[in-house]
This record gives sequence, C-alpha cells and structure tokens, in this order.
Amino acid sequence: MKFARPAAVLVAALFALAACTSTPSAKAVAQDFVESIDGLTDAQRDCMLEKLDTDYTSDELEAIGEANLTVNFDEPDAVENATPEFQAFVDDLAECMQGSG
Repeated sequence: MKFARPAAVLVAALFALAACTSTPSAKAVAQDFVESIDGLTDAQRDCMLEKLDTDYTSDELEAIGEANLTVNFDEPDAVENATPEFQAFVDDLAECMQGSG
C-alpha cells in the first residue's frame, strides 16, 4: 500500500461501509465520514467528496464494505488484508491527502 499513514486515517471511517444498510446509503455514510475527519484541508475534503460523488456508486461502496466484513480493522495491517477493491478505494481517497487529487 503506497499511502499507509493517510490510509490509517480513512480505514476506520471506510469500515462503516461494511456495516451500512440501505438507509442511509453507503455513499452517504462515506460522505458524512469525510465531512467529519479532523485535520483535512478544504481542498483535501473537497477532493475526497468529489471522488466519492463521481467515481463510486452507493452499490459499489456497499459491495466493497460487504466484501471486507471479516477484516479486523483494529490491526495495523488491516488494509493489506482487505480486498484489492478496498485497497484501491483507500489509495484513491488517500491521493487527496497527498495533494494530487
């Protein structure tokens, strides 16, 4: 995983995708979480929200979460133990924290 530190910030929130049911949608849960992350600049937050809005459907996010229900996100290597789709999702959002979003 290329963005280990930023990913650690995101993993706890993204795990909410796994627990999400249809109300609210997985996309809404992810957007709410991004809005609540302390320490993000406006540009980083806007980048993440833009990616969520344009690059992922709620169904895709829900599928990513459901596919990772057995991952223990309390472990330091949790993202590496998750599915490739989850890892790609975390890397995608983490790009925003590197200023390349």
